[in-house]
Amino acid sequence: MDGFLDWYWLGVLLGLGVADGVIGREVRRPLLGTASLALFAVSIVIAFLAVEWWALLAFVAAALVSWLALRRLSPAARLVAALAAAAIAFVPALGYALAVGAPIAGVRLGRRASSRFAGLRVLAKD
Repeated sequence: MDGFLDWYWLGVLLGLGVADGVIGREVRRPLLGTASLALFAVSIVIAFLAVEWWALLAFVAAALVSWLALRRLSPAARLVAALAAAAIAFVPALGYALAVGAPIAGVRLGRRASSRFAGLRVLAKD
């Protein structure tokens, strides 16, 4: 890590890792699978040309953490969230924010998922 540009590309890789993790491994939807492979290919090129090889580990770690945190997203929301995360990753310093914010969003999503239909119990007949 010699200069500012290396730190920028590391943030981009972290943001792209979050975007790839949001998609997950959707084999039922070919568009999501293709988008995931494209993000992975772009990240490999960036890691080997712009930064050192170990930056690819940061990409994989960010993808794994965001996949574990955001696996409850619907397939329709995954594509939009991945495209937004990939676009935000190229803004300086926001790739790091994505990597920190993904687990926080996952915890919040997990809390909301359990109380999703809580109001409908009132309408249920006994």
